[in-house]
Amino acid sequence: MAAASSAQALVLNSCAAGCVTDQGSLPFGVDYTVPSDGRTYRWDLWTDSLNPAVTINLSSPNEEFALIKVSNGDGTFHQDFTAANWIWQETIDPGHTTIFTRSLDADYDHCSNASPLGDACAASHNVWGNGAQLTVSSRAPVTVFFSQTVVPEPAAWTMLILGFFGLGATVRRRRAMAAAA
Repeated sequence: MAAASSAQALVLNSCAAGCVTDQGSLPFGVDYTVPSDGRTYRWDLWTDSLNPAVTINLSSPNEEFALIKVSNGDGTFHQDFTAANWIWQETIDPGHTTIFTRSLDADYDHCSNASPLGDACAASHNVWGNGAQLTVSSRAPVTVFFSQTVVPEPAAWTMLILGFFGLGATVRRRRAMAAAA
């Protein structure tokens, strides 16, 4: 498996760069982590094969949970164990698999001796595939590639669009001032 770009959220560690398969469907054990930063990621896995029958499938996370640290109101804390909130949306096309994955919550810790009773002052969200299966269906040797892209949030798109409008207004104003001069 060759990494096409750096990937902090996905570790394909059972098969080094250039991994190939020449069997009908060869499984690889894969470890990956969905980052606990509340962002959406697009993971792309693809092969160098032009054969439309080649498919890639990465199993969804096999472990997910959140540890919540709750104040007892006296400077001590206890932990609650809850289900993690995550999204796994996989689309398999010939030679290419696209996965959108998101941890809905980000890790945080603002616990102190002054934390009031019942305050959920820290959380650690964990979603990962421990030895999850990545299968590649191909009758000929293929190389599998991976890339990760952060999907911009709506607020980021809004800022970008507002920036373009601001830039356009500035250019118009400068042209108007130049024409008046």
